[in-house]
Amino acid sequence: MKTIFTLSLAVIVLFSAMQAVAQDAGTSLFDKGVKLADAKKFKEAAEVFLQAVQKDPTDSVSFKYLSYCQIELAQYDKAVESARKAVSLDSSEYVAYNNLGWGLVMLGQVDDGIAELRTAIKINPSYALAHNNLGYALLKQGRDDEALTELKTATALDSNDKRPHINLGELYVRKGKYHEAAAEYETLTRLDPNSASNFSGLGYAYMNAGEYEKAIIALQQAVTLDPKDLENLRHLGMVQSSAGRKEEAIATFRQLLIAKPKDFDALMSVALLQVQTARYDDAIASGKEALEIKPNSEKAVFLVAMTYMEKRDKETARTYLPRLKELDENLAKILEKALDK
Repeated sequence: MKTIFTLSLAVIVLFSAMQAVAQDAGTSLFDKGVKLADAKKFKEAAEVFLQAVQKDPTDSVSFKYLSYCQIELAQYDKAVESARKAVSLDSSEYVAYNNLGWGLVMLGQVDDGIAELRTAIKINPSYALAHNNLGYALLKQGRDDEALTELKTATALDSNDKRPHINLGELYVRKGKYHEAAAEYETLTRLDPNSASNFSGLGYAYMNAGEYEKAIIALQQAVTLDPKDLENLRHLGMVQSSAGRKEEAIATFRQLLIAKPKDFDALMSVALLQVQTARYDDAIASGKEALEIKPNSEKAVFLVAMTYMEKRDKETARTYLPRLKELDENLAKILEKALDK
C-alpha cells in the first residue's frame, strides 16, 4: 500500500506541475498579446491571441482581445466570429458585445450591430465607447436625434475621447448647426493639436458660420500641419476671398496651382479675384488657361468674354458670343445684352 500511495502522490504532483506550466504558458501568451496591442502592433498581437485561444478554447478574454485586434486590422468578419465566441463563453463581456456590434456595423449589418451595441450598454451603461459606436451606427441610418443622445452621453462619460466629438462635429455640420460644430472641433484641437483634420473641420465650420477670421486662423493651421492636403488650401482661399482679403486669396490659390497646375476650379477662382481687383489682363490669361483644361465650360467662356467687356473691348468680347450660344443660352443672352448697351 505504501508503494501505491507514493506512486499516486507522484502522479498528482506531476499533473499539478503540468497544469502550472500550461497556465504560465497561457498567461505568457496573453501578456505578450496585450503588450503588442498596447504598442498598436495589432497584426502581431492578433497572432499571439490566436495562439492563446488555440491553447485554451474556453478563454473568453483572449477571444475578446483577438476580436479587438481584428477590428483594428479591418478584419471585420473575423472580428465578429471572435467576438461571438467571447460572448458565448461569457455573456457578461460587454466589451466583446461592443466589438461584435462594431464589426457588424462595419460589415453593413447596421440593425444587427445596433442590437449588439445596445446589449453592451445594457450590461454596462457607463461604457462610453459603446455609446459612441451606437451613435455612429444611428447616424448611418439618419436617426440624428437618437445619435445625438448617444454621442452626448459618450462625451459626458469620457470627455477626452476624440471619437464622439468627431461624430458630433459631423452631425452638427450635416444639420447646418455650424456654431455647435465649431465647438466640437475646438475641443478636438485641444485634445489633439497636431491633427490637421481637426483644424480643417474647425475652419470649415467657422467658414459656414460666417466667422471668416476665425476660419482663416484654423485653416492656416491645417495647411501648416498638412501642406499636402490641397482642400485646406482651397477652403482657405475661399474664406480669404469672402473676408475681402483678395490678394491673399489669389496667393493661396496660386500656391494650390503650384501643386496642381491643371486645377480648373482654382484657375477660375484666381480669374474671378483678378476681375474683382481690376487686373483684367491677368484675369483673361487665367480664364483662357482654364479654357485649355475645359474648352466647353460655359462659365469660363462667359468669364473671359465679360472681362473683355470690363476692358471696354466689345469687339473681342463679341467673338465669344457664338460659342456661348452653343453652351448656355441664358449666359449668351446676358452677354448679348451687355454688348448692345
